[in-house]
Amino acid sequence: MDWFKLEIYIPESHFSMLQSALQSVDAGHIGNYDSCLSYSRVKGTWRPLRGASPYNGTEGTVSETDELKVEVNVSSDKLNSTLRAIRTVHPYEDPVINVIPLCAPREEALMEEMKENQEQRRLLGAKYRRAIPQSGEVWYHFKNNEYKIVACPVMHTESQEIYCVYQALYGNYGIYCRPLDMFMSEVDHEKYPQARQKYRFEKK
Repeated sequence: MDWFKLEIYIPESHFSMLQSALQSVDAGHIGNYDSCLSYSRVKGTWRPLRGASPYNGTEGTVSETDELKVEVNVSSDKLNSTLRAIRTVHPYEDPVINVIPLCAPREEALMEEMKENQEQRRLLGAKYRRAIPQSGEVWYHFKNNEYKIVACPVMHTESQEIYCVYQALYGNYGIYCRPLDMFMSEVDHEKYPQARQKYRFEKK
């Protein structure tokens, strides 16, 4: 599903009405949260031309006022209803509403490509005789550094090799991708005797 960010410029006096209108069409619904938006104070300028019916200002004269810039994310299936709801409560004759397509968040796109498969996870767990790392888990490195599992298992689309992707929780927060065999061979050897060499990783 595609997502869009809306930037809405509106007088502060109408913010509560806008917020209610967005809630009524479920705009700003992200995961287990709704009513998600942000706003900031900005200055707006405009000059009404002949035939305009301005909410504020005089024909032929540049006006300036304080406004709120409201930002909210909406899914493609709610875009049209959200735009209608905004225009219903917006006082301007021609409201400024920027509709910006969003790329999928990096981790979300990565997870989409990887398509973690629970059956594959079960089979790999049997192979290594323990549960394999899961996304979101934190693992200790033997040098006392911590790493967060970004995605595991990950299948290379060409070689079909299985990988583990993890991110350092220190320094420059680098992201690493290693064959799962290599990762699993370096867990705590005493706790996991199937490890083939000195351990490097242990689940937190």
